[in-house]
Amino acid sequence: MMELHDDIRDVFRAVRLGWMGKKIWAGLLGLSLSYVGYSVLVVIAHLSAGTSASELWHHYGLFPGARLGEFGIWGSSLHLLGMVWVVLVLQMATCMICNMTYHQLRGDDFYAIGDAWQFVKTHGSSAVFGPLYVLALFACFLISGMILGWVCGVIPGLGEWAFAMVFIPIFFVALLAVFTGLVFWVSALLSPAIVGTVGEDALEVVIQSFSLTWSQPWRLVLSGIVLGISVCVGFALATAFSMMALWLITWACGLFMDVKLANMFDVASRYLLLQPRRWHVILANLPAIGVPSWTERMGGRLLGGMLAGITGMLLAYALSVYGSGLSVMYVVLRKCKDGERLLERDVKTEGGITNMIGDSAPVETPLGKETQNDTIDPKTT
Repeated sequence: MMELHDDIRDVFRAVRLGWMGKKIWAGLLGLSLSYVGYSVLVVIAHLSAGTSASELWHHYGLFPGARLGEFGIWGSSLHLLGMVWVVLVLQMATCMICNMTYHQLRGDDFYAIGDAWQFVKTHGSSAVFGPLYVLALFACFLISGMILGWVCGVIPGLGEWAFAMVFIPIFFVALLAVFTGLVFWVSALLSPAIVGTVGEDALEVVIQSFSLTWSQPWRLVLSGIVLGISVCVGFALATAFSMMALWLITWACGLFMDVKLANMFDVASRYLLLQPRRWHVILANLPAIGVPSWTERMGGRLLGGMLAGITGMLLAYALSVYGSGLSVMYVVLRKCKDGERLLERDVKTEGGITNMIGDSAPVETPLGKETQNDTIDPKTT
């Protein structure tokens, strides 16, 4: 079991904890599924709005997008559904990463991604419905206020007096609604960790979100800031190493490929969503761009797909750091709030409850203390 300081320092470990192949792979799968689902829905929205396939490809390339309100009702519905799809898939992927991190903190480095997927299939819906329950509660406050305003507005004379007389209770209910709105964002942030650690249900997500927001507000804020810094630092370091690797490739391979490699990178850059600010540093080893041949254009397109995949791996690492930090953050917050060490709790599995803390924990019996490894000698009976 990993030793923790049980304070904000533990969140900085997310950069190292996130550097694990199966977590990055889980993040890459989540990003790929969200990209495919969103792209298909947005492309259908563009085509239904009259945009031709050639115009769509010329304008967006491999990464179709849209502005809010760009389409009519049908297209806007598809666009909104695509954004919801992205949120749901990334929430599930983050829950998988949190689950793997929890077992890693407990000392189980061989916990497989397939086990995490089985866990998310069983418990992952709670990471979605928990924040939705909090949002529904916030909506109830808003609807109640609208109904009260409508009633006071339609009653002539007495409506104004009634509203003034109950204004103090209305004010405190409004304060509760504001607090519930804050809890919604906390639940949306922490629900993958609350569920991914010990398999809590949606109601427990709501309870823990309210409890942590009320009792640990400053630790929540500071831990969230540290987590954001960790994600940025991890992504910046991974990007810097990737840029140096690309620079080394252009230097070594460019010695003999010369203008061919320059043309291929020029074609490949058109298939990237965003070019790095230091892209010209990578191409500094190459000669001036010429007219690409047919083979260079085909190779550049293939190279563009490879570079897009590398970008996806960098984003997947950032998601891995985020999910790993969330798990550590929740474990520390629960220790500060309740004094409970989640790493020592029995784990829910598909077959029941499995204790991973020790195989020989003492068990009370009427004759005294025995262990799970105790056996009965036939000669003593």
